[in-house]
Amino acid sequence: MDLTRVTVVLDKVRHPDNLGSTLRAMKNCGLTRLVLSDPRTRDFERAKVMGLDGSELLERMVVVPTLSEAVAHGTLVAGTTSRRPQDRPTQWLREFVEEASRESDAAGEVVLVFGNEQRGLSDEELDACHVVVNIPAAPAKESINLAQAVMLVAHECYVASMSAGAPPPRQPPPEPAARAGTLQALHERMRQVLLEADFLNRQNPEAILTEVRRTLERARLSQREAELWLTAFKHLLRAMGREPGARGS
Repeated sequence: MDLTRVTVVLDKVRHPDNLGSTLRAMKNCGLTRLVLSDPRTRDFERAKVMGLDGSELLERMVVVPTLSEAVAHGTLVAGTTSRRPQDRPTQWLREFVEEASRESDAAGEVVLVFGNEQRGLSDEELDACHVVVNIPAAPAKESINLAQAVMLVAHECYVASMSAGAPPPRQPPPEPAARAGTLQALHERMRQVLLEADFLNRQNPEAILTEVRRTLERARLSQREAELWLTAFKHLLRAMGREPGARGS
């Protein structure tokens, strides 16, 4: 695994101690890229104290207002949880790390998303991810501390990076996978087209849209393919007499 292509995202982190412990865990495991989305603490000095040698990562840390912005560059975005949601793709941690290794070695961008200390990641926040990664724990206490969860995932990534010999590049080399931001734009444009075509129930469009979105995620579109579909839907809208982003009646 290429650790330089792995980003840790903390969504709505509340406690500077957990932020500091996350910095230390990342330093232990060779991860260097941290993004905070909509943080609920700005006590970075306290985090620096807890982070010890990992405090240097704080200087390179990026802070953004939304989760969608934090994951937009990712080609494989994973939301971590101790739950196993039934309505979305879910992998065990080690199973995911194998896929993440292949993704990073093929020049993809892996994003690991962790929810906040109070409630983890909501279903809506998991919708911003391509896959849900389950961190197994004993049924008597399934909830895992935020910094501990980061350490568990980061360590699995580090172990994967130590594997002897990187796999040879594919011939021809694979196209870059679609970025999360491009896929989100595609989902929104697809929604507009399907609404204009009266394919969706306007009272409950998500019932069908969720299935269509999951199908696209399983297809693992390349960036070029996603942009091609974006353009195709734009032309469909214009053929309907609409412009992308315009509201229908």
